[in-house]
Amino acid sequence: MGIAAGKLDKRVLIQRPEISKDEFGGIKKNWVDVGKVWANMSYLSGREFVKNGLDSASSTVSIRVRRNSITAAITPQYRIMYKGSIFNIQAVLPDSVHSEMINLPCIAGINEG
Repeated sequence: MGIAAGKLDKRVLIQRPEISKDEFGGIKKNWVDVGKVWANMSYLSGREFVKNGLDSASSTVSIRVRRNSITAAITPQYRIMYKGSIFNIQAVLPDSVHSEMINLPCIAGINEG
């Protein structure tokens, strides 16, 4: 039996990096939209720290999505966007209970992707 559709209640955007060269020959990273999918998000932990003399915060989030043509190619180099926040994917893990699901442990708040 699969996960109930009602638990996938967040519409997230999956993006992949695209590396190109700028006009000076330097490396430039752009983010390309792969697609939007429904997800379940669980905030697991958070912390505050000082970075470059400024107070900062990060959180660890578990994002679960269905395995489909959009999510099949996800790697830790991809990222997820939700309501203006960037979630950096740390790993791509199979779900031990629901084989049609993918677990994406993510970090938010550390950088801009």
